Amino acid sequence: MAKSTAIQTSGGMKGFFQKAGKSFLAGGLWAKETSWWLMQKGGTVGLFLASTSMVILMPLVFEINREVQMLDSERLQVKELRNQGHSDRQLQELGFQSSALHSPSVASLGGMK
Repeated sequence: MAKSTAIQTSGGMKGFFQKAGKSFLAGGLWAKETSWWLMQKGGTVGLFLASTSMVILMPLVFEINREVQMLDSERLQVKELRNQGHSDRQLQELGFQSSALHSPSVASLGGMK
């Protein structure tokens, strides 16, 4: 009989651990490649979201803050003019916003249904 040159795996516990080692090595390499790919795609998505929020959302936040400051300033002017005896109609004719003339009711602060 000719001796075969094929490598035979051992049976029993030794064969189990050899197969398990090869399996863990292959699974580890697959996990490494997959996680690297996911990291690259996640970085791309993260960069897209960050740049979009800087370009679109930040100016919106700044504009909302500016609007709130302007409304507070108008409310202060309305308060001073009322102390001087001006009526709501006169203040409307001067061009003040209705939200500066009248405080919002508690019911309007709740959620819309």
